[in-house]
Amino acid sequence: MPIYHKITINGKVFFREFDSTRGYYENEMLTEAELIEQLLGEVVESEIEIDESEVERAIYSIPSPFQREMVQKYINYLEAVVESLE
Repeated sequence: MPIYHKITINGKVFFREFDSTRGYYENEMLTEAELIEQLLGEVVESEIEIDESEVERAIYSIPSPFQREMVQKYINYLEAVVESLE
């Protein structure tokens, strides 16, 4: 993972990649938004879209009440895990 230094010039914040093995900066200076976009592009493997109404319809279509409840509890658990990471 590259190393970046935060550089403030006349009150404006930029980020510049630093090569610690050579002791040099790369040429491009990035804004915070550009850096975030670049880093997310490097680490995000896939994108998943969830339509909650489709999920609800799918759960409702499960014939067994026990299995419907089990799926709903698992979804609630996953939502709690996601919320705890925020």
